[in-house]
Amino acid sequence: MASILILWHKDVEKVLLLNKEVHTMKKNITVTIILALIIGSSAHASHHGGAHKYDKKPKIIISDNEYLTNINLMKGHLWVGFELYKVSNLDNAKKHMKHPKSELYGGMVPTFEAKGAPGFASELESLASSVENEEPLKTIHNHYQILFKAINNNEKFISESSDSINKKIELVISLLQIAADEYAVGIVNGKVENKYEYQDALGFTTMAKNILEDITTEKVTEKERLSKIIGILDTLASLWPELVPSLNVNADAKTILDAIVEIKKYSSI
Repeated sequence: MASILILWHKDVEKVLLLNKEVHTMKKNITVTIILALIIGSSAHASHHGGAHKYDKKPKIIISDNEYLTNINLMKGHLWVGFELYKVSNLDNAKKHMKHPKSELYGGMVPTFEAKGAPGFASELESLASSVENEEPLKTIHNHYQILFKAINNNEKFISESSDSINKKIELVISLLQIAADEYAVGIVNGKVENKYEYQDALGFTTMAKNILEDITTEKVTEKERLSKIIGILDTLASLWPELVPSLNVNADAKTILDAIVEIKKYSSI
């Protein structure tokens, strides 16, 4: 009888030990899942907060394509902000005019310094303040032109090879990829979910087209290539029937992605 009790006791011990191990495993798994959800949620929030946001710790940008992309994202915000101001949509205009200063410019400062570029902080502040104070359109236009001149000056701080037509087409593709991301957030199943992202996509696409239109070349083949790419961009105009969407939009980001595929046929990518 004593032997049976000892064996029974040891079996109970094993069961209790096994239960303890299972409980510990469950606890560890639960902690792991919670951490994964937190990390995943943070990454998700960061992405949908804006595809063009910078990290909290700014880095020095080495790639000329990334450098120029970030500058043109700021230009895209400013362009659409100015267009909104022209039609007296001040609240929307302020949103876009503040974005470069509040979320984008700071991340570029280390790169400007590393390149020896002057930056354009004071010009950006002047325009943002004028918009915030709702100054006359003529004043806003003046600050806008001064700012764009300063921005364009900073775009010169790249290598000679990055100024080629092929590299500019790569830049256009980079901007369109971000525009597609923004549009996908702004328009979901034909419904306007975020008018600011919808407008961002328009601004970035406009900057992409401007880049191509500003290229000068004497080569007939290059002129034809650029003309075909600009023609592809022109087909995207229907994605923005209104600057400020009042109705649902029968379109989606796939149209921009399809355009990128077509443009790549004329690029070196």
